[in-house]
Formats: sequence, structure tokens, C-alpha cells
Amino acid sequence: MSLGVFWTAEAEKTFSDNLNYLEEKWNKKVIDSFIQKTEKAISLMAKNPELFPVISKRKKVRKCLVVKNKYLFTSVFIITKCIYLRFGIIPKIQND
Repeated sequence: MSLGVFWTAEAEKTFSDNLNYLEEKWNKKVIDSFIQKTEKAISLMAKNPELFPVISKRKKVRKCLVVKNKYLFTSVFIITKCIYLRFGIIPKIQND
């Protein structure tokens, strides 16, 4: 069973910012690859979020490398059967 996936406003903005950067600096092939890798990462997270390492136990945050230096961060809420996404580089979250 897959969990529902919800993009936070921060995730939507940073994903859009990443696409805009790629459009300015790279070609369509790179952009398409980034989108496919992001979709695959989201699918894996929705199916089994425990595959990915915890970076904050207290906040229940896990990270998934999408491409070099770009991660998806999830907060998993099994009770509501959904995960919430954030997108970006590793934040300065103290492991707890």
C-alpha cells in the first residue's frame, strides 16, 4: 500500500526553483532526467519510507538523495497514511 504524498509550499517552490535553474544552465535531457529521478524517489518513499535514513527522530524526518546534493525530505505520518515532502540540500538539523 502506498502512502499519500503531499508537497509542502517549500517543496513546490524549491522544486520549481531547481527546474528554473536547470532550464537556464542545462538542456531538456538533464531536466527530464531530474524530473524522472524525483518521481521515482517520491514513488519509493510512498511505498516504503523506512528505506531512507532518519535525520531527525523527534521530527520524524527522512532524506532521499535524488541527484548530487539534492534531497527530498519526508515527514512520515502513518496514522494519516501520508508523507509530506520538502526538497533541497541537507538542512542543518541536529540528529536526535
